[in-house]
Amino acid sequence: MATALDFVGDRWTILMMRELLGGPARFHELRDGLPGIASNLLTERLRRLEADGLVRRIEAHGSALYALTDQGAGIRRALEELGQWGATLRCVGPPVHERSIRAIAMALQTVLVRAGDALPEQRLVIELEIDGELAEVVFDRRPTVTARPALEPDARIRASTTGISAVLMGQPFDDSIFTHVSGDEAATERLITAIS
Repeated sequence: MATALDFVGDRWTILMMRELLGGPARFHELRDGLPGIASNLLTERLRRLEADGLVRRIEAHGSALYALTDQGAGIRRALEELGQWGATLRCVGPPVHERSIRAIAMALQTVLVRAGDALPEQRLVIELEIDGELAEVVFDRRPTVTARPALEPDARIRASTTGISAVLMGQPFDDSIFTHVSGDEAATERLITAIS
């Protein structure tokens, strides 16, 4: 534990990794997902994570994206467990911290990997729009949720940050938080079944 915290125990570092578990991100997307972090501190933490081999910088279309390396992505299970535990601490009342699309993607994946028999048997891709931002939900051997538009989704579904945050914090499930937009209507029911 002490060795792990040597790498990710500084303030903001573990939250940066949480953001990157939701998919590669530009500097401003990371900053927007971490309200209150100073730009110079974000730069310093990214450089350190790169030097430690946990984050890599990718040049794409003239701008830089940051992504977890395989070693960095290995923190997923620990963060999922920490997030699950944290959700139980705030199960009454509204969320204390703002939730970025990447944080929601990671939390949703944490819920879906525990869904077991409620998961669909065949691969299913859903584009989930949450207050105008997009996440790709893929039901496969291990469900994944990534903060990005879905490639060839089977269905498109809409939800609000407030509604999905309530579900992720363990509040009673209300299937009206999801609105089917297009594609396979049964996909909405499969997502509801897996989450509830």
